[in-house]
Amino acid sequence: MGLIRIRETGEVVTEITFRTMHKKTRPVLEPTLTKERLDGLGADPVMESAQADTTPPYEFSFRSGVEQDSDGNWMTVNSVGPVFTEYTDEDGVVQSVDAQTTAYRANVDAKAAEGARSTRTTLLADSDWTQMADTALTTEKKAEWATYRQALRDLPTASGWPHTHTMPTNPE
Repeated sequence: MGLIRIRETGEVVTEITFRTMHKKTRPVLEPTLTKERLDGLGADPVMESAQADTTPPYEFSFRSGVEQDSDGNWMTVNSVGPVFTEYTDEDGVVQSVDAQTTAYRANVDAKAAEGARSTRTTLLADSDWTQMADTALTTEKKAEWATYRQALRDLPTASGWPHTHTMPTNPE
């Protein structure tokens, strides 16, 4: 069990917090808190519902509350984030939801591109030896490595960059 709803207050707490509030429910004394036992303590178990459908990498699912289902069970409610609201900044400029969303997505893209470029740079550096004049590679193998390295350099123009691009295969 993960979450417990206290009927009197409507507060939702973790099982650990609930056990702390009710000393006689310590795991040593009572390893499992049954629905009947919780009922006697004025509480209900909260069941985990399915995650909200999201569009990665820009959205994520988060727990936004609890509600009772048609059978009377308490279930988590999952929403899609991030959640933006229009506001006026300290300079008096209205920050619309669209402007915030655009800025957020640009930031996500920039961070993903930075990470992908870092990986690409490391892979290029790790394969520099393949293009040295004194390498023991055959001409054919050296050409395979050169093609691989060019594919790494071309990644920023690849379809899906920087989120769903496919890394070229190392010719080893």
